Amino acid sequence: MKVLTYHNVDNPPPEAKLKSLYVKPEKFEKHIKYLNKFKLKTVLSDEIESQKKSIMLTFDDGYRDFIKNAYPILKRYNAKAIVFVVAGLTDRFNLWDWEKINVKKPLMDWEELRFLVSEGFEIGSHTITHPFLTKIPEKVAKSEIEDSKKILEDKLGVEVKTFCYPYGDYNEKVKDMVINAGYKMAFTTQEGTFEESKDMFEIKRVTVFGHWILPQFLWKVML
Repeated sequence: MKVLTYHNVDNPPPEAKLKSLYVKPEKFEKHIKYLNKFKLKTVLSDEIESQKKSIMLTFDDGYRDFIKNAYPILKRYNAKAIVFVVAGLTDRFNLWDWEKINVKKPLMDWEELRFLVSEGFEIGSHTITHPFLTKIPEKVAKSEIEDSKKILEDKLGVEVKTFCYPYGDYNEKVKDMVINAGYKMAFTTQEGTFEESKDMFEIKRVTVFGHWILPQFLWKVML
């Protein structure tokens, strides 16, 4: 099984750096259409091991373009997804990297996130402020991991089972913090299949880039 990673489903602004992280809505719809055509069932964390012919869609950071552009397409094809949210920055923007990438990307607010929960989407934690977890004091890292879970659960009224390491940055201590915080699984930025992952707290994914043509996407997904 493959776990796919998306960031933005939108047209990249002219001034934006890292335009490859933007997948245009019309291209994204083709992706979902082909997943549907090949009868690949999209699954959430509770179903990850029970579906043989399946795929998992994950969206990092909780950008507002998810609900504007990705949600209608996913709904149209009855597809599910996990959205990893930076719990301390809802209704703000990407404070962690906007200067580096030269664009402020709006993040979803609590009302939008509650709507997604009501529509059957899963919300996971992407910490409170999106730091490099191995480069901050352990006490702060512990808070970023544990408290983001509590914030999301209090605000959304659901159990938060999944965690995503910001920048893919973690070590054994960080991994243990995630396990001790009560998450059921955690996702990396390492490329590979679910079956190739070391364990449930180092799940490998495939990042989808906006410059891919459709055959590249299909090759990455199907092989």
